[in-house]
Amino acid sequence: MTPKFDQADTDVFDDDQNNFYRSFWEKEESLYWGYFDNLTDSNASELLSACKRRNEYLLEQSGITASSKVLNLGCGDGNSSIWLAQQTGCEVIGVDFSETLISTAKQNAQDYPSLRLSFHKASVTNLPFPNDSFTHVWSQATLYRVEQREVALREIHRVLIENGILLLDDLVTPKQDLSQETKKYVYERLLFEPTFSLQSYTEQLSQLGLMVFQVTDLSEHLKKSYALLSQIAQENHPELSVAYQKMCEAIEKHEVGWSFCRCEKVSDRLNWIHDNQNTEQLQNKYNAWSRLYESDIGKSWKIMPMNAARMLERFLVQKDISILDAGAGTGMVGEALVELGYKNITAIDLSSEMLEVAKNKQVYTALHQINLEEPIADFDKENFHAILAIGVFTYGHSSPAGLYNLLPLLKKGGIFVLTVRLSNQPMQEAFKKLPWTLISQEEYIFEGAPFHILAYRKD
Repeated sequence: MTPKFDQADTDVFDDDQNNFYRSFWEKEESLYWGYFDNLTDSNASELLSACKRRNEYLLEQSGITASSKVLNLGCGDGNSSIWLAQQTGCEVIGVDFSETLISTAKQNAQDYPSLRLSFHKASVTNLPFPNDSFTHVWSQATLYRVEQREVALREIHRVLIENGILLLDDLVTPKQDLSQETKKYVYERLLFEPTFSLQSYTEQLSQLGLMVFQVTDLSEHLKKSYALLSQIAQENHPELSVAYQKMCEAIEKHEVGWSFCRCEKVSDRLNWIHDNQNTEQLQNKYNAWSRLYESDIGKSWKIMPMNAARMLERFLVQKDISILDAGAGTGMVGEALVELGYKNITAIDLSSEMLEVAKNKQVYTALHQINLEEPIADFDKENFHAILAIGVFTYGHSSPAGLYNLLPLLKKGGIFVLTVRLSNQPMQEAFKKLPWTLISQEEYIFEGAPFHILAYRKD
């Protein structure tokens, strides 16, 4: 299909916009929307500093250091690349489809011979770099104009190293039912077609293996930017002032928005999920993995929840007993229990995003976000007839402290079903110290490693 807006249209539009912005912007400044400290009280004089803070905000999330190699997509005149290299000492390679802008960027870079900078005319859908070339990809308001956005995202994934970081802010289309006014003053004026919603953007990124660690809706900052631009343009550019005000109205109607995503390229997610420095890192990983979790491990892992539920049924056949699913994740254990007829199931998990997936399955009577490594105050002691912890007590996850915090919640004579690798010595030592008796043990192979489902009765 022939694109509605070609590159020549875009170049003319950008030149016109740049001429307007340059009437009140300094030559060395980058032309961006702003990130405001105070959305309520900021005035037109603060717009430039807010635009600088946008760069600073991305940099704060990036982890970029002097040893990083950064690809700046849609680098324009090179000022953002220069700023990034100045701030961090990193190497920055900028690409843009405009030959004029790349020429300008190269000229601007000549004033900074000590910085590691280079610029190339290239399309984001066909990047001229080998696989695994960059530690970071930095993309600001670039992809919304790319017709083949999915292709561009695949290229970004390709050139990032494993565990490389994508920092992406972009326009989004929260809803597809757009008014004619919004089509005219937003999409046709800015020369782009409706794009991803924030949800479909994160889903697309996740499917590619770009785990979305952070999502921030910046739409209110976008609206503030255009409100101030409308004020600035009112006297000398009244038609443009009206267009900017229409942009604000479209944002209020959720017909256009602005979002930021921080993503990490992860190919081997099982090894990645077991390599954690602390509970916060584990929580963030599971939040990011929630969109792909079941498609990644569901078929091979699903036997574990079902067999654990069947093991429980051998000892507790009454179906209205209270059950705690500890480390419930996306709710596969809950589904297995409901399939056997159990009705009163409570879910707890470290990850709010995993619990959100579980909630949508409607198999739990209650869900709580809880860190098993800390004392649990949400329930009374001896509150549950059974506790299941499937896939919880494994490397890089819950320690024996989790067992010590859970067991007081189990009634005397209650059943505790869990999975564990018998090679996990700290867990084996904890099992010996706890006041319970082993009543069943079964072995299964998952990803080539032996796992055991154990059932204990509390003494």
